[in-house]
Formats: sequence, C-alpha cells, structure tokens
Amino acid sequence: MSQHGLYQPKIADEHIRQLYQWAKRLEIPMTRLVNKLLAHALARLEQGAENVSKSPAGAYCRRKRRPKKDQ
Repeated sequence: MSQHGLYQPKIADEHIRQLYQWAKRLEIPMTRLVNKLLAHALARLEQGAENVSKSPAGAYCRRKRRPKKDQ
C-alpha cells in the first residue's frame, strides 16, 4: 500500500517537546511512546471513558486559514 497522500496531522510543538523528554526519560523511541499513548487513549475512547468534545484550556487548536487573495 502506497503512503503517498496519507493525512499526516501536525502535532503541536509543545507536545513534541514533552514527548521527546518523556521518551528520553523512559529510554524508548518517541514513535514507540506515541504509539503506546495513542493505543491507550483510543482504547479509553472505545470504552467511553473520555469526553473529547471539549479541549482542555491551552490545548492545540488548528489555525484558521487565511482567505485566498485574488490572483
């Protein structure tokens, strides 16, 4: 299966810094840490344990796009 065209969301810089620090402390690769965290969070979502409709204060928000200028 080709990986071209797959959606790759931007991870907020502050999360990258924290993930890097935790991966270093735990002495595991960042990708392994992220995959473990996502697996845990997704399992909890499946169980209905999380309310994802509201983001915590200071959470990463997608920037609004600027209107395109006329060419």
